[in-house]
Amino acid sequence: MRKLLKTTAILAIFGVAGGLFYLHTPSSTKPKAESVRAAASNYQARIIRDEWGVPHIFGKTDADASFGYGYAHAEDDWETIQDVIIAARGMSAQYKGKDVAPQDYLYDLFKVREAVDGKYDSEITPQIKAIAKAYADAINFFAIENPDRVLPGLLPVTEKDVVAGYTWATPFFYRLDGKLEELFTDENKPAVSPWQQQSSLNLPEAVRGSNAFAIAPSKSVDRHTRLIVNSHQPMNGPYAWYEAHMVSEEGLNLAGASFPGTPILAQGVTPNLGWAHTVNQPDLVDIYVLETNREKKPTQYKLDGEWRDFEITKSKFRVKLFGPFSLPITRDVLWSEHGPVLETPTGYYAIRFAGLQGVGALQQWYDMGKATNMAEWREALEQNGVLSFNITYADKEGNIGEIYNARMPRRIEGPDWQKALPGDQSKLIWTDFRDVSELPQIWNPDCGWLFSANSTPFKITSAECNNKREDFSETMGLEPRMTNRARRALALFEPDTEITEEELIRYRADTKYDPQSAVMQMVVELVATPSDDPLVKEAQEVLRNWDGDTTQDNRGAALAIITGTRALGYEFIKPEADPMEMLKKTANELKERFGRIDPEWGEINRIQRGDVDLPLDGGPDVLRAIYADRDGISKDGIMNAFAGDTHIMYADWDETGKLTLKTIHQYGAATLDENSPHFDDQAPLFARGEYKRMPMTLEEVLPNAARDYKPGQ
Repeated sequence: MRKLLKTTAILAIFGVAGGLFYLHTPSSTKPKAESVRAAASNYQARIIRDEWGVPHIFGKTDADASFGYGYAHAEDDWETIQDVIIAARGMSAQYKGKDVAPQDYLYDLFKVREAVDGKYDSEITPQIKAIAKAYADAINFFAIENPDRVLPGLLPVTEKDVVAGYTWATPFFYRLDGKLEELFTDENKPAVSPWQQQSSLNLPEAVRGSNAFAIAPSKSVDRHTRLIVNSHQPMNGPYAWYEAHMVSEEGLNLAGASFPGTPILAQGVTPNLGWAHTVNQPDLVDIYVLETNREKKPTQYKLDGEWRDFEITKSKFRVKLFGPFSLPITRDVLWSEHGPVLETPTGYYAIRFAGLQGVGALQQWYDMGKATNMAEWREALEQNGVLSFNITYADKEGNIGEIYNARMPRRIEGPDWQKALPGDQSKLIWTDFRDVSELPQIWNPDCGWLFSANSTPFKITSAECNNKREDFSETMGLEPRMTNRARRALALFEPDTEITEEELIRYRADTKYDPQSAVMQMVVELVATPSDDPLVKEAQEVLRNWDGDTTQDNRGAALAIITGTRALGYEFIKPEADPMEMLKKTANELKERFGRIDPEWGEINRIQRGDVDLPLDGGPDVLRAIYADRDGISKDGIMNAFAGDTHIMYADWDETGKLTLKTIHQYGAATLDENSPHFDDQAPLFARGEYKRMPMTLEEVLPNAARDYKPGQ
């Protein structure tokens, strides 16, 4: 008996040891510090931080500038960069647990790493390889200098990690995640969108805005050309803008912003030209309903009357448990001729979307930033590597333009491509994309101005200069939506025959809702609804007298906006609750918190960052776009801004082509360093609607240099 117990104990020990070995998270081999430093020493990058902490990077080559940019960004936002890298490897669950495991499965389902490995040598140019490697070398160099901040197994970061980040993330900008969620029941929706990781509020819809304005000399009172870059992003996280200025002796001189994990700036201004992105929502995704040979674990699907074998591979990732332990997961990955296949509670669906395994976005953005004139810049557009986004353009020669950019599938006419498609007809599987020349676009319109505010591409300037909807195929799925921002832009710009600089800046920050906007229509209905409730009557009187404005001193905005976002969502698009019930709820909370239902909007609408706590003008879907927690009044008594106006650029080319550039960031250059003065130093300017000057040459940067250094040297 004693011998049996001893044997059992030994087997148990070996079983536990084997289990721990099985669950222990493997780690990559760390690169030697000497080799990382040697690689860093090959770059000639000079980083000059100005008085605002903004990095101006000067390099001999473009790769040098990318190295300096990566190092500067790592100094300011290291933890976010790490998160982006693990997502670009399909390893988020290994570090963050089961809640993000669907992302890693989709990463494998889309075969992101296979695409990068297979196309890296054939489709990535030497230029892009060099800047991607330089950026990766900068990340590795910062990491070995700061080992206590580095996640286990992160190093070494490679240039393929950088390219994979683009391949994985860019389709989610045009709402691929929304299409996927439609396939699942409410109880079984995957948390797939990178956007959904931006804030604890989990509000991806609230950050899908942006504004851009281009004014030609013919529309300007002083004959200047002007461009406003006004993207609306989360204020924190992997899709928060980071501001920088990159210069090289190879012709790069671009001031702008980008996201963690990117080796170049995705939008910005050069001495010669500039461009702005706003989110559009073309139909770039198709879902196919498959007939399979069996309900569970199918091996075949039907296409053109014949049974075809699925291509079946494996998804392998790990899910964090505790400490150094994680659970290895293996799942089947199915592909049909249409593309990747998802198993859902209602059946099997194939997905086909623009950007599946695409690796071209980085090249196009790089070439746009290197262009010296409109012809070169538009030539870069022809690559069609950037999957979506409206793009608004202006340059020193007085040219302006706008394109509804998309990697648009060339589909057959006839089917309703907005709905799920039968998966048994190969004629519905598109294989080609439309030329860029086929997309809605306007260049140098006679009316002299253009704007973008996430609305239909057929109302972006004066009526006589717009494109016509009937000239474009229904298969493109071009959105008909009119945002409040678009309505206000038309109301402000169209009647103004000669726009001054002051007017343009004021129009950009306009704080009003149009009478035809969703929130104002809701207010009209609420005011007209009979009620015997004294509090409702009081609230109706406040709404009846509200002028639709969102300035800090406005006394109707709080009741209207909080009610509106609770009833219609953060962008006033989709009904979420009964407006009258939300009016009662909001009025009660305001009365309890402030002793009245009409406090000044600035008491509630705030920007809080470090030592800064300031009131803000603006609100959801106004041109001065501010998105804040609609339930903040019941929790903290205020609504702290989390998205909307963030990094803004104002470019002005005079009659001789000389550029004046002003910018603002909602917080400051030090993204995560709370001890830095640049953690919140721009927030007061941002709250006041002011800008800072952005120098574009070494001679202009040096007089206000606060720090000057050469990483790796």
